[in-house]
Amino acid sequence: MSKAYIFEFSGTKEDFLNSLNRFSHNTSYSGDTFYYFDDYIVKLVGDEIHFGVARGGHSGGYWFIPTITDLGDRLEFRGEIQYIGPNHNSSTFQKTIDGIGEFVLFVFLLPIFLVIKIYTLMERLVRKICNRPKPKEKTNEEKLYELMENYLGCIEK
Repeated sequence: MSKAYIFEFSGTKEDFLNSLNRFSHNTSYSGDTFYYFDDYIVKLVGDEIHFGVARGGHSGGYWFIPTITDLGDRLEFRGEIQYIGPNHNSSTFQKTIDGIGEFVLFVFLLPIFLVIKIYTLMERLVRKICNRPKPKEKTNEEKLYELMENYLGCIEK
């Protein structure tokens, strides 16, 4: 079961939307507005706000899709981190063609992958010899806190 997260923004919804304008944004063909900064994305879908904390592009990703409660002079974001994957509504023929294409792509990319893997192993070996630890990658929960608290000025309740 997913953990529920609650964040609070001191200001109205208009204040929150105005604070997003400092980030780069664009509007897609469906009318949704996207704000991009570092590894995060904020998507405005009608009256909803979706926060991409570990986005995988067209292949899906982890999103914080909260219920927004207006408490007068502040907003409350309450929700869970959800994985949203791509839509697969293809026919069997299309899936077969895609499978063959993926196999051919795999055959061509395998040598490149092996070179990259050997390079990574060599880098790891050199790092181990030099005793330099690899930086720790953030979890989805840490990314959510960084997005909501550091970038958007919300406070966890």
